[in-house]
Amino acid sequence: MLLQEMPADNKIIIELSIKGQKFEFPSKVVSQGNNSIFIEPIRINGKVLTFNSSESVAVNIVMIRENKSPMVWKGVGVACVHEKSGSFYKITASGEGFEINRRGAFRLFVGISGVAQLGINRKAVDVIVKDVSENGFSFVSSEDMENVINMPVRLVFNDFNKNYSLMGIIVRKVIINETKVLYGCQLSVNNSQLEQYINQKQRQMLSMNRDNSAFKNKEMLEKALKEPERTDNKEQPEEDDKNYKSKSIKNDGTYKDRAINRVGKTERRDIFREAVSGKKV
Repeated sequence: MLLQEMPADNKIIIELSIKGQKFEFPSKVVSQGNNSIFIEPIRINGKVLTFNSSESVAVNIVMIRENKSPMVWKGVGVACVHEKSGSFYKITASGEGFEINRRGAFRLFVGISGVAQLGINRKAVDVIVKDVSENGFSFVSSEDMENVINMPVRLVFNDFNKNYSLMGIIVRKVIINETKVLYGCQLSVNNSQLEQYINQKQRQMLSMNRDNSAFKNKEMLEKALKEPERTDNKEQPEEDDKNYKSKSIKNDGTYKDRAINRVGKTERRDIFREAVSGKKV
């Protein structure tokens, strides 16, 4: 599908990637142009956000389709145009869009203090709100709490001089280090204020001066709360052993039940030849 084939009033998402930070903003198509579309712009404090070509900003456009997977155009061109009817973004793309799977919602890093109440009879604990999304949230605590998976939790925090309360179910627990444990939660009760908060928070982050101490402190905190990388536990392939026949193998099923990637290529070749010739392996 070509970009200009997108119908007017179609809802879209503007994805921004700026120096490792990712943002998402809702928008919609206003009209089509020659190999382009015009969409509603992002506004911060009433002003249209412009894109400086010298900045390392990557922009994707995601088309929302009812009962179908979204489509994305990556690395699109963005130009701000001003007309009598208002200001718009002119979007151009060099190729066609393709379908994507967006089962995992966009997560916005927050990094502020909060309080989590786990279960019914457990005490409230001080936490750091790590991130929020349209269908979940996560927080980091210094306490390693047992038997919390599938436990209900209420997270309360204050931002923009307003209290936010999120209800969810703990679905995962990750030990970051000896003093930090992350708890990932799925929303159990929809919060009408959450989408508005995410948009407001993203606008705040975009308006921050990246050279000031507040932005640098945010980056340091985000790195400190980063989950450890998962290790690959897959078995490594066995080195080719051309002398495997001279080695004794216990008669305990080990020979026949070994995974194929634990058998050297010489042994695999001999097994295949014997199987084809009808010999008993």
